[in-house]
Amino acid sequence: MSVGGWIAVGVVAWVAIALLVAVLVGRMVRMRDRQVPADPMPRPTRPAESDSAWPHGTPRTPEPRRPRG
Repeated sequence: MSVGGWIAVGVVAWVAIALLVAVLVGRMVRMRDRQVPADPMPRPTRPAESDSAWPHGTPRTPEPRRPRG
C-alpha cells in the first residue's frame, strides 16, 4: 500500500473514532440532563397537627431552609 493509502486509512480511522467519542459524550450529556434534581424543601406527606399519635400537641414550625449560594 502506498503512503497516500495509509494516510487515507489514518484519516478515516480518525474520523470514525471522533464520531464514536462524540456520540458517547452526547448520550452522557443527554442522560445527565434527564435527571431531575432533588427537591431542596421536601413537603411532608401529612401535617403533624392532624397526627393523633403526636404526643406533645402542636409541633413548633422550623425556620424554612434558604438556598445556598
